[in-house]
Amino acid sequence: MLLDALRELNGWVADDGRLSRSLPLDASQHAELAEQIKIFADTLGVRPDVRRTDEATLIVLAREGGFSLTDVTFAGRVETAYITIAGDLAAREGGLAKGRFRWLRRGE
Repeated sequence: MLLDALRELNGWVADDGRLSRSLPLDASQHAELAEQIKIFADTLGVRPDVRRTDEATLIVLAREGGFSLTDVTFAGRVETAYITIAGDLAAREGGLAKGRFRWLRRGE
């Protein structure tokens, strides 16, 4: 079930038990998404690391023992909020396509 859920995520990367996603957002979009992330995180009991860089918002979920279905649920909610907030940008980035989740191998 976890693998099926992961296949539905767009752009999320699994690496050594972490889920991460970089989203191209401007500062105001970042602020809006960060507020949504707080709500999702509190509701689901997850503690994501959310950072703003010059061009993107980076979201990382790391949990001892690897990620769980709750983490994947969180990622799905973030993806939906991103598509709503970024609109055309998300569509151009491929945000409306499914199945672009990828696994990283150690050292990649």
